[in-house]
Parts: sequence; C-alpha cells; structure tokens
Amino acid sequence: MLLSLSGASGAGKSTALEALRAVDLPERVECVEFDSIGVPPGADTAWRHSAVEYWVRRAVAAQASATHLVLCGQIPLGELLAAPSADRLDGMSVLVLHCSPEVRRSRLRGRGEPEDSLVHHVRFGDWFYRHTLDPTHEPGVIRVDSATPMRWDRWETWQKDDSRWSARLLDTDSLDPDQVARQVESWVREALSREATGPSAT
Repeated sequence: MLLSLSGASGAGKSTALEALRAVDLPERVECVEFDSIGVPPGADTAWRHSAVEYWVRRAVAAQASATHLVLCGQIPLGELLAAPSADRLDGMSVLVLHCSPEVRRSRLRGRGEPEDSLVHHVRFGDWFYRHTLDPTHEPGVIRVDSATPMRWDRWETWQKDDSRWSARLLDTDSLDPDQVARQVESWVREALSREATGPSAT
C-alpha cells in the first residue's frame, strides 16, 4: 500500500515524517522522503512525473514483502493517480497537509527560504489545495509534456466530489508539530486498519 503524505512546502510534512519513523506501527512500514532520490538542477514538472513513477514502482515492489510505503513530498493527487504503475498498487491513501499563506510565509522564512521565492511557494500551495478538492481546477499546471507516459485519462473526466478523487486534508495552521505528528500517525493507523480488511483508496 502507498500512503502519500503530501502538501506544498511549509505545511509540516517532513517534521511529521520524522516523528512517524519513531512510532511502533502494527505492520511493516517504510517512511521515505520524495526528494531523497536526488533533485537535479533545474528539476521541473516533467522530472517530477518520472520521480512519482519511480516511487510508485517502489511501493509496488514493497507489496511483495508485505511492506507499506509512506511517501512524503509535494505530490499532487492528479500526478499520483496518473503514474503509469499506479494501477498496480494494492491500496492508496492520501493525506494533504495545508496551511494559510501567512503561516506558510512565516514557516519558510524561519527555514531561511529566499524572500523572492515565497510568492511562488504561496501560489503553488493555493493551487495544491484547490487541486486536492477539485480535479478540474487548472489541471494544466501538472499536465505537461514529459518522457513519462502519464495516464491523465484515468481522471480527466472526473468532476468535483467524485468519490474516486479521494484525499484527506489537514489544516496545520493552529497545530504544533507534535499535534500534526499525532494526526499523521492516526491517519496511517486508520489506513492500515482499512487495508487489513479490504482494498483502500482514501
């Protein structure tokens, strides 16, 4: 099963993932950072397509040893569903962390992000949130030409509130890192419990 802990920069993903690594979970779970494969200079959306497919294949391979993969990164739901190998997953669960523009700016400044980059992070964060809610929201942001044969046809006709377009959203504005970590742990445990009783796609 692939569990995607997603969201734009500054939402709290990496901190939550580190806490999750220290948790004793009931099943075999591998926690990985999307960017751990190395991000080349000039990496763009087309590169991300190939990276998403790489990680989906890793999750498929992990299934053979009854291992679940928690993948932490900026992975739009539409890209994950369109990854060529996504239909080989025995389950998928998506949690998107989100924060307001003001909180995102504050967190990214605290991390030392250049001031002139903040507007881009905020814009992408807003798009990411709206895309998670509605597959028809500006799909052209991710539907670009790439060497990876993305399967956009899997969801290109879906509308807002289609049950197949499924992700949980967690607003982290008023939560401290420990609270976010506990919510993420709860999501993982719930997803694993559902998977134990049947295929999951939430």
